[in-house]
Amino acid sequence: MVSDSELIERLREFLLTSDLNTTTTAIVRRKLEEDFRIDLTEKKAFIRQQVDLFLQSQQENEKEEEEEREEEEAKNGKAEADGTDSEEDEGDEEEEQEEDVGRNAKKKKKKTANKDRKDNKRRGGGFTKLCSLSPQLQEFVGVAELSRTEVVKQLWAYIREKKLQDPENRRNIICDATLHTLFGVNSINMFQMNKVLSKHIWPLDEGSDELKPKEKKRKGSSGFLAPLPLSDALVRFIGTGESSLSRSDVVKRMWDYIKQNNLQDPADKRRIKCDEKLKELFEVDSFNGFTVPKLLTSHFIKAEQ
Repeated sequence: MVSDSELIERLREFLLTSDLNTTTTAIVRRKLEEDFRIDLTEKKAFIRQQVDLFLQSQQENEKEEEEEREEEEAKNGKAEADGTDSEEDEGDEEEEQEEDVGRNAKKKKKKTANKDRKDNKRRGGGFTKLCSLSPQLQEFVGVAELSRTEVVKQLWAYIREKKLQDPENRRNIICDATLHTLFGVNSINMFQMNKVLSKHIWPLDEGSDELKPKEKKRKGSSGFLAPLPLSDALVRFIGTGESSLSRSDVVKRMWDYIKQNNLQDPADKRRIKCDEKLKELFEVDSFNGFTVPKLLTSHFIKAEQ
C-alpha cells in the first residue's frame, strides 16, 4: 500500500518538471496511478488539495525571493550613501563598503541571471524580444512593438516620475487617469500589475488582433494557471474588477492580503484571524492557513475537472 507521504513526494517531483499551463489534476492523478500501479479515484480530493498546497508554496517562494532582492537593493543603496557622506574622513571604511557593494552586486547579478535563465526556459523565450502591444499600451509607450522588459522599464519610470507609489505601502500603485486606462482600477498591487500587464503584451506573430490572444488563452484552458470565473463575493474582495483568475493567482492574492494586513496570529502564524472583509467572504472568525485553497473552492463558479 502506498502511503500519503509517498504520493505527496512523487506529486511534487512531477509538478516541478511539468508545464503548469497545461497540466491538470487528472493528469497528475493518472501519472501517480501509472507510477504506483494503483487506482487513486478515491484520492481525487486529496490530490487536488496537495496540488493547491504546491502552487501556494511556489507563490510564497517567489515572493520571498522578491523580498530578498528588495532588501539587498536597499542595503546596497544605504552602503553607497554612507560611503558618500564619509568620503573625506572615512577612507578605509569607504573601501570596505565598495568591496561589499561589489560583492553584493556580483551576487545580485548572478542571482538575476539564474532567474532569467529559469524564466526563459519556463516561458519558451526571452523577454527582450519584440512583442505586439494593445492599443491602450501603444498609446502609453508611443510605439506599436516593444519588448516586455522595455515596457516594464518605461512603466516604472512613469510611476516614479509621477510619485504614484503609496507612501504607506510602496508595493501598491495609485492609478492616475493614464494608468486607470491601462488597468481599469484606482489602485493596484505591483505583483497584480505585472499580471494585468500581460494582457496588453502579445507575441509578435499574433499581430494586433485582440481576438488572437483570447484564442490562445482558451487553448490552454485546462491547466492550473487557466483563469476560472469568480463568485461575486470574491470579485468584490479582490477589488480589481477582474471576474476570472487562476486558482494559484487567487491564492497568492489572498496571502498578499493576509500579510499586508497582519492577520497572522503572532503566537501561531499558521492561524489566520479574519478581519471584516475575510469574515464576509469565508463566514468564519479564523482559519488555518493551509485551508485557504479549500475555503476558496466554493468561490470558483466553474471548478476544474
